[in-house]
Amino acid sequence: MKIIDEQMWKQALIVAARNYYQKPIDTSKVVGEAIVFERNEIDDTLLPESLPLEKLPDQVVGYTYTLGLADDTFGYALVNLECTTLYVMGILMGRQLIWSQLGDRYAD
Repeated sequence: MKIIDEQMWKQALIVAARNYYQKPIDTSKVVGEAIVFERNEIDDTLLPESLPLEKLPDQVVGYTYTLGLADDTFGYALVNLECTTLYVMGILMGRQLIWSQLGDRYAD
């Protein structure tokens, strides 16, 4: 399945958070935004060790979402500018990556 719009990224992260935490996620509390980032603006905390920053293109779209859990927990997806290729999606708690999934192109 190709995810090509913001609502689909949001839903994919809600499903991932629901599966990770093994509890329902109140979708009304999931709020997000999309920002275009230059590669050098990306915090490498967002990337699992298997995806070095250098593997990303010069620009990516970052979708970030509060998940309605703890104040310091959010989900994100990094995709290409056309929003057709997933590089990585994950869940951060504070500054720690607690769950991530690489896109098909980068999966081992």
